[in-house]
Amino acid sequence: MNVQIFISKKAQKELRKIPKHILLQLDLWIEIISEEGYRSMQLIKGYNDHALIGDRKGQRSSYLSRSWRVIYTINEERAAILIEILEINHHDY
Repeated sequence: MNVQIFISKKAQKELRKIPKHILLQLDLWIEIISEEGYRSMQLIKGYNDHALIGDRKGQRSSYLSRSWRVIYTINEERAAILIEILEINHHDY
């Protein structure tokens, strides 16, 4: 199935401020989804992919590092899977 990945305007702005090693992790995350599908990526423990709750219900999060994560949505249509990257942010613990 065809996978299309879009980056929201907010995420595009955030990309300008992100450290290079996180950008490399994001590129790898996108590559895994593009080549193997998002379900395969969700099985990789290091990404700790999970559904979000509360105000972010319907969105998912994957860790790019211990403190950086990508927040995205999945829309499965007939001919393609559309993934929109909503944010890439530094997550405080």
